[in-house]
Amino acid sequence: MTKAMTARAPSVPQAAARTIDGIEFYPSALSWKIPTAHGAVCFNFTNLPGASQEFCHQARDAFAALLLANAPERLVRLLSRTRGILKFLVTTDPTRVINQLTAADLENYGASLPNHQQYFLRQARDILVEWAKTGIGGLSHDLLLLLPTLETKHHEIGAAVLTMDPTSGPLTDIEYESVIAALRQAYASGEMSVSDYAMMALGISLGCRSMQLAMMKVKDLSIGRRSDGSRIYLLQVTRLKQGRNIRPRTLFKTRELAPPIGALLEQQIDIVTKWAANNGLDPDEAPLFPSTTKALHDSRVVLTGLKGHHNAKSASSKISELLSGLRVISARTGKEMELFQTRIRRTFGSRAAAEGLPAAVIAELMDHSWVDSSLVYIEARPEIMERIDKALALKVAPIAQAFAGTLMTRPEDLSEGNVRIIHLDTPERLEAVGGCGKFDFCGLAAPLACYTCAYFNPWLDGIHEALLERLLAEREELLTLTDIRIASVNDRTVLAVADVVNRCRTAAEKGAV
Repeated sequence: MTKAMTARAPSVPQAAARTIDGIEFYPSALSWKIPTAHGAVCFNFTNLPGASQEFCHQARDAFAALLLANAPERLVRLLSRTRGILKFLVTTDPTRVINQLTAADLENYGASLPNHQQYFLRQARDILVEWAKTGIGGLSHDLLLLLPTLETKHHEIGAAVLTMDPTSGPLTDIEYESVIAALRQAYASGEMSVSDYAMMALGISLGCRSMQLAMMKVKDLSIGRRSDGSRIYLLQVTRLKQGRNIRPRTLFKTRELAPPIGALLEQQIDIVTKWAANNGLDPDEAPLFPSTTKALHDSRVVLTGLKGHHNAKSASSKISELLSGLRVISARTGKEMELFQTRIRRTFGSRAAAEGLPAAVIAELMDHSWVDSSLVYIEARPEIMERIDKALALKVAPIAQAFAGTLMTRPEDLSEGNVRIIHLDTPERLEAVGGCGKFDFCGLAAPLACYTCAYFNPWLDGIHEALLERLLAEREELLTLTDIRIASVNDRTVLAVADVVNRCRTAAEKGAV
């Protein structure tokens, strides 16, 4: 096995060379800036702590050889781990000049790592094995003998999911519904553009990674017709993490979109087509979600075929910025939620598990290479609040902020038709509980949908408490007849009605009613 490791990889070119993506770099330089679909990565061999000049050159030559056939974004992480070993060695012996790494160096480094960082040793071993295969010096003979037998630990995965971490784990149902409601309101009010709303809606509905959104092109969407004449939308989504060095937009998975999402993407494609024409791009090759922060004629180098695309970093930043701008409050913490696409993706997996889907189906939906990666969602099926009584609803309601409307006094004259009245049916009669400020047709089910709508103006003297008691009674009945998933479907509405009840009580105490 040692012989296999020391078999020489492609020799290091002396002139310009090209990475696996075809990007030109100069192996003789001591630093390289390589553009990737993830963003630019930098290799710097002038700041290796404690290393001799010879060792720096050997490290550079090894990485130059590896760059010819390996993903730059992976190699730069491994260079960082190599730098970590050197920092440890310099800390333990500041006078040492490092000419080569030894078996003792690696073993001592591993022993210094706390439990939650033990996987660092695995990454260190991986890069040293790759280095050894190039045949380039810098590694001692005893280290070459140690590497094949060195035992290491995997990175712990799924901790945020398993613990339902309130800042990085999956959202609860109420939190998720709050995010969706805020997103729709931002779009309906014009605060969010079609392009941004389309990106967010697609990311949430597919649970995809930021980079998958960044890599999408106009040509990836196909629109067909079913036998009944309705449209069918099929989207080719690039597959990621399918094996070492498999590049983006090499493998694809076809995903069928819900008609509203597909129609939204049609609007987005119309926008992008005009953008592409103005920037001299083939509309089919244009990104589905273009990066407009930098001009296309910018001097920065971009990968072939990805002109105008976001990279993974910029797409992730954009999504986080859009989500943070919603300023949604968590009912768990009482604070603004920390939102980013990875958390949305974790929520997608958790909701799929809560629906009872098996690990194999979740793996298919999330495009995991291994079913084992999806087992964490099965193990961590989120517990929905079993019981919500009136006291708890009234206590949690102000934190959840599910009510989006404005409380008003009942108009004195309702006969002129200048107010669209919302009614609640009671055993005796229809009771007016508020007005709608939209003055337009609404297909949602009143009055339940009204309490989470920004256009609703509940009246201070309305019988909102009767509706709250009815909803809680219906929840209890459904809980005995069905399961918690069905019984909890109106939980956010319960909290919105409870919030109105609280506000009406406060107003009454102040004499406003």
